[in-house]
Amino acid sequence: MEHLEGNLDDWLTEELDNYIDDDYLVFDCPGQIELFTHVPVLRNFVEHLKHKNFNVCGVYLLDSQFITDVTKFINGCMASLSAMVQLELPHVNILSKMDLVTNKRDIGNYLDPEPHLLLSELNERMAPRFKRLNKSLIELVDDYSMVSFIPLDLRKESSIQYVLSQIDNCIQYGEDADVKVRDFDPEDVDNE
Repeated sequence: MEHLEGNLDDWLTEELDNYIDDDYLVFDCPGQIELFTHVPVLRNFVEHLKHKNFNVCGVYLLDSQFITDVTKFINGCMASLSAMVQLELPHVNILSKMDLVTNKRDIGNYLDPEPHLLLSELNERMAPRFKRLNKSLIELVDDYSMVSFIPLDLRKESSIQYVLSQIDNCIQYGEDADVKVRDFDPEDVDNE
């Protein structure tokens, strides 16, 4: 990543010039949290793309297996929130690998996390001495009111379409497209 950062103005700019306005580019970044929390590499990369007039959206994938353990889920929420705050981008959080989830009954509790449910589950699983810490973590996630997830099941075309529509909405993809005027019969106008 540091090599990429050092070559933003040379190599990357040259590569980006090969794409046309309607191209949809995806940069898959390593899942290393330090890339957006401790070092400015990803932030500088995003700023470079914005400077080149790209519409940029952060997409954070959290493995659905994290919902089997509330402590892992809270960790995922905090990492997602950290990415949102550090990158200052429109953001879509995705709960991936939903096809692997066998019990989908309580999924709603994790898509738009209910703070009180999470806190009570967290307090049940951890020692009493962590109650204040648990409460503070849950309040942090709740105060920002920004952490929610969209389920992604790769087996369902509708799931993929929905995720793409959310990303399109974030980056305003296609909003600058020309309006297509439909030909109509003058008789139709007279009848209206």
